[in-house]
Amino acid sequence: MTALAVTFVLTLLIGLPIYAVMGASVVVYFIFSGVNPVTIPHRAFAGIDVFVLMAVPFFMLAGNLMNAGGTTRRLVALAESMVGWVRGGLAHVNIVVSMLFAGISGSAAADTAAVGSIMIKSMRERGYPTEFATSVTISSSLIGPIIPPSIILIVYAVVAGVSVNALFLAGIVPGILLGLAQMLLVSVYAWRHGFGERGRFSIVAFLKAFLDGLLPLGMPIIILGGIFSGFFTPTEAAAVACLYALVVGMLVYREIRWRDLPGIVIQSARTTGSALIIVAIAAPLSWILTKEQVPATVTAAIQSVSDNPIVILLLINLMLLVLGAFMEMIAALIILVPILLPVVVGLGLDPVHFGIIVAINLTIGMITPPVGISLFIGATIARIPAERLALANMPFLLVSIAVLLIITFLPELVMFLPDLYGG
Repeated sequence: MTALAVTFVLTLLIGLPIYAVMGASVVVYFIFSGVNPVTIPHRAFAGIDVFVLMAVPFFMLAGNLMNAGGTTRRLVALAESMVGWVRGGLAHVNIVVSMLFAGISGSAAADTAAVGSIMIKSMRERGYPTEFATSVTISSSLIGPIIPPSIILIVYAVVAGVSVNALFLAGIVPGILLGLAQMLLVSVYAWRHGFGERGRFSIVAFLKAFLDGLLPLGMPIIILGGIFSGFFTPTEAAAVACLYALVVGMLVYREIRWRDLPGIVIQSARTTGSALIIVAIAAPLSWILTKEQVPATVTAAIQSVSDNPIVILLLINLMLLVLGAFMEMIAALIILVPILLPVVVGLGLDPVHFGIIVAINLTIGMITPPVGISLFIGATIARIPAERLALANMPFLLVSIAVLLIITFLPELVMFLPDLYGG
């Protein structure tokens, strides 16, 4: 076990990709432990031989098809007709677009790239500081993996053995709460610095934008409505979403041409492959940690610090925030959930509630250095140093952490919809 830990730390420090870090650690463990190495491919295959994981490539492809089909532009127009007239309007538009886009993509990185490519330039042209515009963009992208459909929640469901439907329902209120909290902060900024002049709401403009954006809005309705009504499984809903996105983009809007499809499919395959290879290699690593009784050791260590549930939950949140800043989101989830889940279940926490806590913690890691993907995507689009963006983003980061604490200690906000639906 010592050899595994040393290998993991050293390979991580020299900058190897996270799948290589985990793979090297697993191989070193099997060399020194004498366990049959055939276990590695067996466990890796078993880790991805799960039907619900088929939803991941389908959701990736559906999101890319909708984005290529002009969805983002139409959602921006709809959001601007809804909230663009209030003070700080374009910043509010940025957040609302992310909330709408979350129901299509389920990925923070995709949200940052799609929304940022439009909104950062628009906000800058309207006089908003570049750092502020980019901070709003990357922070609102956190909503993507929380509001369903969500790739990270699907992976959590597989690892923790809980219902995808329950997790999707549990993510709705926290995702909306994140968006509202960020809009409140934007209102404070706009009032103090005079960002964005107040305008007037136009029902005509809203109806025009709503009709133009009706088909993109149909995607989350089909996905969630089909899942929660029992008509689709999550995997089937993802496949239907791909077909819907293809029809809308090619036949209705006609913004996707046949020659565009190979590029869209290849991009989706690359993103899916980078996620699922982590899932596969993390499976034998998770088996090793269980075999070496790491979850029991961690449970005992945490309980030795305090037996107060509030203190323990604060420690777990701190651990997830720190590790989320240094590790890829899916890898961190697969490694940490089997270790921490017994601890929180022992405190009486519902695994579905814990899934939302984990998801918010690890998505916050996507906007924090040194490996925050959304942070670097935003900095690249805005052409500003990532360090400067990270500093400017601190108020939004603190607001996100405040929402995390509310979600942690008010489980009713998370469990209301799953309990209602289950009842």
